[in-house]
This record gives sequence, C-alpha cells and structure tokens, in this order.
Amino acid sequence: MVDLAGRFAQLAGEYESRKRVATSLVGRWEWYTWPGLDLRPLHFERDLLKAGRRLDVRPPVDRDVLRIGFDAEGRAVVTEEYSGFLHGRLYYETFVHYDGEVVEAAHFDTDGPIFLHEYRFEDGLMRSAGMVARHGSGRESYTYTGGRISRVEIEHDGRAASVLTAEHDEGGLARVVEVTGRRSEVRYQRPPAGFDLAAACRALEDAFLTLIPDALAGLEIDGSAACVALGYVRSDALSFEVYAATEDERVALAAADAQAAWSPADFEAGADVNLDDAPSVRLVRQELALLNADDVDAAAGSEVGRRLLCAVAARLNQRDWSDTLPVADDFVVYAVDLELADLERNLADCLPPGRLARLRERGLL
Repeated sequence: MVDLAGRFAQLAGEYESRKRVATSLVGRWEWYTWPGLDLRPLHFERDLLKAGRRLDVRPPVDRDVLRIGFDAEGRAVVTEEYSGFLHGRLYYETFVHYDGEVVEAAHFDTDGPIFLHEYRFEDGLMRSAGMVARHGSGRESYTYTGGRISRVEIEHDGRAASVLTAEHDEGGLARVVEVTGRRSEVRYQRPPAGFDLAAACRALEDAFLTLIPDALAGLEIDGSAACVALGYVRSDALSFEVYAATEDERVALAAADAQAAWSPADFEAGADVNLDDAPSVRLVRQELALLNADDVDAAAGSEVGRRLLCAVAARLNQRDWSDTLPVADDFVVYAVDLELADLERNLADCLPPGRLARLRERGLL
C-alpha cells in the first residue's frame, strides 16, 4: 500500500502520458449506461446496483453516459464519463494498464487524480484490490469456492473492517451478507421462486394501515390534528416517520409560506414507525432499489414506493380516527418527501377530490 500511495502522489504529472498510452490501445469505442463496468467481484451487487448496459448510440446530452474504449483483447482500457447535469460534458476519465496479472486503474477529473487502484490476479481471478484516493485508502481481498466469489474482506480508512460472504446455488448468486464486528446485514438475497413484487407491496400496504395508527396513538399534540403526513426522504426506501399538525400550527406556517403548511419537517409533533416486522419489507426495498438501478427507467422503484405510500394515505383518509387521536373536520392524511418535490401529485393521489378542492378554496394549496 505504501508503494501504491507513492504512485498515487505522482499521478498528477502522469495524466497526459497515461491517457496517451491507454487511448493508443483502443480498438473500439462503446457507449454504456451508468455506472459502467468494474472488475471487482460483487462491486455492484453489494450496493444493489447493476453493471452498465451497452448502447447502440449515445443518448441525449441530458443523460449520464459512459464511453468505454476496449483493446484488441476486449479489455476496457479507457472510460470516459459524461454528465447529463452538465449537458453532456466530460467530467471523469479512467485509464487502465494491464501488466500480466497486475492491473492498475487511474481515475481523474478536471482537478487531477481521484484514485489509483491496483488489482492483483492469480489464474484469472482477482485476489486483491489496493486502493488509494484523495481522502483515504483501502484494501479488499477475495476468496473463491469452485471458481465463484465466496468471501470479500474489506478494510478502508476510518471504517470498521467488514467481511462479505456470498452464497451461490444452481441458480447463481443467492445471498450476500456483510458482517461488521457483531453486526450482520443481508446486502442482497435472491427473491424466492414465485415472488410477486406487486403482491408484496399490497401486503405492506395492509400492514402500514395498522402500524401508522399505532404510532400516532401515543402522539401528544396541542389540540385537534388538521393533518398527518407520512414524511419520507426516498420513497423507494419505504422508510418514513409520521408527523401531525394542528390547524393553528398550519395557519401560522402558511402565513410565512403556503407550502410550509404541508412541510412535515416543520411540524412539532412526530413519531417513528417500526417497519422492521412488516412482511417482506427488506426484500421489497431491495427490489425497488434494483428497479431504480435499471437505466431504462431510473426512477421506477421510487415511483412504485411513492404510489404505495400514497395508497396507504388514501385508505387512511377513509378511516374513523375517533379511537386514535382528535382530528379537525377537514383532517387529511398524505405522503410527501421532506423536500416537498412530490407534494402536488401526492396530494392528488392521497386526498378525495372534494377535500382537495376545499383546501384550495381556503388558500392552503
């Protein structure tokens, strides 16, 4: 690692030479969706990502895209990353050098080197990855069983060491578990045969109808609740808190900003909802994340999650709340992200049309 750190320190003066050498080896260029390709075992699976997909042509400039140069042996030697946010501008470059069973990848942006990786192979299988970057370093070691990755030992600066174990069967990768100290977490588990995501979402919806009122039953608010919000950061995570506001509180918030009357982050009363025991919640979250990883519709999983939470809110609007908490005449339940980006369409999905119209008449929308 010391030698790799020293080589990283020299990278700033090697950009032109590394680019020239790597580019000279390119036999063909191909366009790929984000996040492209990576040689490291389980690099994508551990974070519920999918390797990039080859494209026939470059997509519009508002899409993130990678251009990868392959050498005569079909190995990626140059990767160029273009930003949709920056209207198609090149912002990252990676140059890969192959020297027998040692492979070196140097990654740059316009400010200079970002990282240097060294991969060591034996008999065609990567055995270790040494990594040095601007703000730290790390190392991974790989173990195989029957030619398939079975164990990844991970060490990174500032983080506790961890171990990934991968289980395979005749169907391929079945499960990935990460152990850090005494903590164990399933990072990926293949859905059981016959798993139906839509049916699992409906089961979660039913479970939330019980869990949310239970969380609200112990809520202390100063008066009758005018609204309850299911506030989330990412809808695909299906993780949210419940917030409640009185009419006086909402009027005071609206006086400063009309949208603030709907902002759960500004409400005084809130409670956690324990979702860990909800049926298949981890598996559904995983599958929604993998839907998001599909470049065909990168927001597909988020949209499924959003609709699920809105469906829960819509059903809660039909509930009799008299046994749970005092509510105002025009009491409403809605789901919304904490930044209110989904507010307008969520309200339309959560609230009965008549109640939504009355809120507009009152100037609350």
